[in-house]
Amino acid sequence: MLGVDLTVVSNVGDNVWMYGLYVCPDIDIAMYTLAGVVNRNRGWGVEGDTFLTLAHLKEIGEPTWFALGDIDIATQMARTDLLRQGKTLTFVTEELRKAFHVTQTILPLTDHPMETRILTRGGFLHLQEFWVRDGGRPAVKGVKYEGSSRARCTQEVDQAISRADRIIVCPANPVTSVGPMLAVPGFVKILSRAHAPVTALSPMVGRAPFSGPAAKLMRARGVRSDSVGIAQMYSEFLDSLVIDRSDASLASEIEGLGMRCVSSDIGMKDSTDEVRLSKELLRI
Repeated sequence: MLGVDLTVVSNVGDNVWMYGLYVCPDIDIAMYTLAGVVNRNRGWGVEGDTFLTLAHLKEIGEPTWFALGDIDIATQMARTDLLRQGKTLTFVTEELRKAFHVTQTILPLTDHPMETRILTRGGFLHLQEFWVRDGGRPAVKGVKYEGSSRARCTQEVDQAISRADRIIVCPANPVTSVGPMLAVPGFVKILSRAHAPVTALSPMVGRAPFSGPAAKLMRARGVRSDSVGIAQMYSEFLDSLVIDRSDASLASEIEGLGMRCVSSDIGMKDSTDEVRLSKELLRI
């Protein structure tokens, strides 16, 4: 992959118990993508997977709003079995990485369980309930990262960041994908003391994200729903922020927060765009 030694540090706030299995969506999308088996049309799961198990669960009356294919279920079964044997999530992720013949390293940020929960008028919902089951429709009153105060970054993550030549923050949802990681005590300090430059790719164009409920959640957190808001959220550790050319007027405000601002075409319509942007980010 671009001739680089890549380590992925993954959020665990999306993790959820479903069908008696421990599912780690962010870890799995990284693993399936690097293995070359991801279903790119859906943006999740395995290409060519079948859904016979899910169909039977529906027949016997189980709620099936969280879709897992049969191969995906096998992944979750293996993970759950190893966790129940007392293995850490870091160990389990490494075993699954090898099983899928992924050559890059994938590390969960923490081995401690934590969950992102969205406060709505009806109370707290797990992120998966809010986004997958309810389509992100409920009004958002707040967000909390349950278990984050007890969580700690793994030694493997600390070492990977301290040894890195480049650190890239992906254009993920800043509240539900990056936010849970920043909520883990010590992680911001690890990033801010890193020798490598830290660069983020904004997920926003104007006041809207490329996908998902990022703007809605940012507003609920009292943060501007644009690239300036992203810069504010990451200001403690970020050296550079890459924004879309159409937002170039925001550059001076972003640089006023103490970081470099770079404008580019940040849309990723296909793999050509993905490779182009990856190379740009590595050169900053």
